[in-house]
Amino acid sequence: MHESELVLDTKYQNPYEQRRLAILGGLIPEGHGDTALDIGCGSGIISEMLRDRHWSVTAVDLSPENVACAKKKGFEAIEADAITAVRSLAGAQFGLVSATELIEHLDEPYREELLLGARNAVREGGYLLLSTPNRMSPVGLYGYYYAELLRGVPFKAWDQTHKRIYSSFEIRASLKSAGWNVARTVGYHYQGYRFSLPLDVSYRFPMNRFGFNTIVLCSRGN
Repeated sequence: MHESELVLDTKYQNPYEQRRLAILGGLIPEGHGDTALDIGCGSGIISEMLRDRHWSVTAVDLSPENVACAKKKGFEAIEADAITAVRSLAGAQFGLVSATELIEHLDEPYREELLLGARNAVREGGYLLLSTPNRMSPVGLYGYYYAELLRGVPFKAWDQTHKRIYSSFEIRASLKSAGWNVARTVGYHYQGYRFSLPLDVSYRFPMNRFGFNTIVLCSRGN
């Protein structure tokens, strides 16, 4: 479904990642000791942020090295791919599911199953925190329409393990189709190939649909 990849904490030390993590952290609700599921946990950075907000975290990753790292940080950790995880952990047992920088690594047929499975893993009133690159960003529009459609060079958002880069509109539509209520949509990073917009992050329509990264907080209704 997607490749196993060792992720180190050093990946998150550059300014772009630090700012992205700060935005994600600002969206994480208070856990009050409730349970959270971090799918595709990598080195456990998001799991640590969840723990800091008083969530009890179960971390899941396909890489045994990442799972070992999460365990060293004190998390319950499971070695599994994303789809196996949501299939086996269904039953409305979690208060929050995190799936950050994950959906773009899945083969497209599994997109809907991930979002539906995450909903089935969360009890009513629980949350989904999701982030993914955005094809509708300044650089994404250039990469998709010029490089991919005209020149035949797939737009991978600088990561060859990405299977598909979705637009913010596709992500929101898929979330709603899977039964999620989209509470917040955040756009982050507005740089093109040869220019930058005077904007870092946007929480409001329409600009929150056009950042390089789409960050979404959803809630599960009835």
